[in-house]
Amino acid sequence: MDNARIDLAILRGEEKILAIEFENSYKWIKQRILYNAIKAHRAGFKHLWVVYPFKSKPLKNSWVKGYLKELGVEVEVVSPENIGDMAKEFLTLL
Repeated sequence: MDNARIDLAILRGEEKILAIEFENSYKWIKQRILYNAIKAHRAGFKHLWVVYPFKSKPLKNSWVKGYLKELGVEVEVVSPENIGDMAKEFLTLL
């Protein structure tokens, strides 16, 4: 509705299963994750993965967690090395 786009969307028919956003910068990452969650929420997704190649844990002890909870979007920060296995596991749980 606001012309924002999601990098990758996993759908089952019309059902919105998982939004995935790819980030390759650590600058302003907390704000970027919040923005990505807002985009996912507006698009109708309840699950968002942010693929983030750095070792730091951007949501650890972050003020963003409260906002994510209010939105009702479950957000996970995922390393590129683990995304394949996590996707397989996530999809088998559905």
